[in-house]
Amino acid sequence: MSRNKQYEQRQKAKGLVKLTVWVPFGRIDEFKMLSIACCENRHLGINTLRDVKTGRYVSLERL
Repeated sequence: MSRNKQYEQRQKAKGLVKLTVWVPFGRIDEFKMLSIACCENRHLGINTLRDVKTGRYVSLERL
């Protein structure tokens, strides 16, 4: 078994799923931070976003 396959098996054993997502170029770091925070703190959820133009928060449930 290759090293990559072993790594993926360990991640699956932790209850994680491999996912490919296309994100805007300027938001790469934000998505990485978001995914790391959710993996380390499984009790966290995402339901709001902040509009970078207005500074207002937007509910994902209303989009």
